[in-house]
Amino acid sequence: MTTAATQPPTIVRMSRLRDRPVLLIAAAAVLGVIVVLVVVGLVNRDNGSASETTGTVAAAIDVSDPAVVELQQVMTRLGYYTGPIDGVYSDATTAGVKEMQTALGVEADGVYGPTTAAALEGKAKSVTVQIQTELTTYGYYTGPIDGDYGTATKDAVKALQTDLGVTADGLVGAQTIAAFEQAIADGTLTAATTTTAATTTETTTTTAATTTESTTTK
Repeated sequence: MTTAATQPPTIVRMSRLRDRPVLLIAAAAVLGVIVVLVVVGLVNRDNGSASETTGTVAAAIDVSDPAVVELQQVMTRLGYYTGPIDGVYSDATTAGVKEMQTALGVEADGVYGPTTAAALEGKAKSVTVQIQTELTTYGYYTGPIDGDYGTATKDAVKALQTDLGVTADGLVGAQTIAAFEQAIADGTLTAATTTTAATTTETTTTTAATTTESTTTK
């Protein structure tokens, strides 16, 4: 019995997430809640008087601010800040925000406000769609491809990470991507859609052969 050859599915490879700006957004998808808190804390400072347009948000602050602490933590996680987590909107913090803004394609003015937050959220959703597509292709995710990095998506990432032998934290980072690509290269991980297609083809072939044999016998 000959099984018809099947074409591998067209998918968005997770290797596209290797680029630092995109990896940043992948992590940002998981940190979305923190980002929102940071935006609220920074933009609504002083009864909402601060705004990204005027640049008052990034004005020199010489005292520790909880919202700035969260911003620094987020940027540290994303690789755009290496300074102290002290809650001070210092030159180093401003520089980190500028670098992040450049990656997001918005004006790099060092001010973290609504425009930057919106760009971060938009990019995060786009990359989350890519991640969900990958997870679906390899049989780890059966939910909707909606760009929402919710519990189902995070659990699927954890399951993948467990199989890959990396830390199962639900975050798509450099270690996960490298292990994923290696598993694809050495054949450890295969696309579930390819297996399904091959099985379907084999079943169809078998059915056709049985039908032909039956007709011949009659």
